[in-house]
Amino acid sequence: MPIVNIGTWTADGSSSKENSTAIVSAWMGQGGRGIDTALVYADQGKVAQAIAASGVARKDVFITTKIPGCGAAQSSVNTDLSQLNTDYLDLLLIHSPIGLSCSGTWKVLEDNVKNGKLKSIGVSNFNTKQLQGILSGATIKPAVNQISYSVFDHDEDTIAFCRANNITIEAYSPLGSQWAKKSVFTEPTVTSIAKAHNVSQAQVALKWIVQRGDTLAVLSSNPAHQANDADLWSFTLTGDEMTKLGAIASSSIIV
Repeated sequence: MPIVNIGTWTADGSSSKENSTAIVSAWMGQGGRGIDTALVYADQGKVAQAIAASGVARKDVFITTKIPGCGAAQSSVNTDLSQLNTDYLDLLLIHSPIGLSCSGTWKVLEDNVKNGKLKSIGVSNFNTKQLQGILSGATIKPAVNQISYSVFDHDEDTIAFCRANNITIEAYSPLGSQWAKKSVFTEPTVTSIAKAHNVSQAQVALKWIVQRGDTLAVLSSNPAHQANDADLWSFTLTGDEMTKLGAIASSSIIV
């Protein structure tokens, strides 16, 4: 699984389907190989076309997708495979812990690992209690828990539980939620550290996640921004900088 993946979801209405083509095409064109989509994004056909047009062999692309929740598991898996025009998926996640039986859904996903349709399986937006519910009856442990995770928002209890159980953490909205009235591009600590390393604020915010040992899915259709977001290995944050970045979330809470 790549450390940095590109997300395809956009929130600008009908244009999102067209944007997903540009997002994936740009990412593939500059060497990106991890792609994160979902059934509810309604863009998987476009994603499949962009991957095919890139000329990159299927075995060299890491496709992550998701089923909506805990229900209709097999039909959702089949639809994902069909829309993405592939015989297998590298990683399939339960998008949200909603539905009648997450443990039952997990059993269906385990069956699809055994028959080769899914290479690995995981969850998204699950907290510690919900993960425990999966683990209690699992024969295959979740490989990944994809959660909202940035310098503004990080659930350390869930992160610690995942690490203790060898579950890879993948951050979505790693630059902060689009609905939050906060931006890494104006945050003073992030900006100061970016200037010290002569890199962008986005690189600092993403590097903080990666340097903690976690993975991420970032969203951008701009090729220059994609390249910048992926360039996280030309600098290293100091221990003090890591501590300051980790403290932003608590210092920004309004009491």
